[in-house]
Amino acid sequence: MNYRKAETMTELFWQKSRNPLTFWPRIILTLLLFIAFWSHAVWWIIFLVFLQAAVMFFAPPATDYENWITRATDGFRIWSVVRSVEERNTMLLMFIFATIALLAALWAHSVFWVLFFGTPIAIGKCLLIRRFVAMARNAEYDMHTGLTAADLQAIASRCNLTN
Repeated sequence: MNYRKAETMTELFWQKSRNPLTFWPRIILTLLLFIAFWSHAVWWIIFLVFLQAAVMFFAPPATDYENWITRATDGFRIWSVVRSVEERNTMLLMFIFATIALLAALWAHSVFWVLFFGTPIAIGKCLLIRRFVAMARNAEYDMHTGLTAADLQAIASRCNLTN
């Protein structure tokens, strides 16, 4: 996760990211990407990366804000604003280390190491998504319009960014 990039994303891209129709293809394509990495199919890896980008590009903006996927995306947006740079960088480093180890294990066809590194990543991501949903549930914003830039400003002004 590139948090500097998350801070500069446009409102339209956030709207597209909130759409549940983009979440499930991203999950399926990520699993297919791991399978392609396991089988050393470099062309499939390149194709799947472009396909994931196309899913986000052609996706319609979210219309329903009561879905848990939408709340998780809003929670990530809140989290990326209210956390300090050091906190975000620490989390990013931990995720990068485990992901590189997982990809190396996939490339080497080592089932034990794939499970050893893949299980904590999957559990950690599920817990993080759960935390993001809880953050969005606690945020005070209109369920019909979703999280706006004004809401983010209000949330950031109430938070202590040095914690």
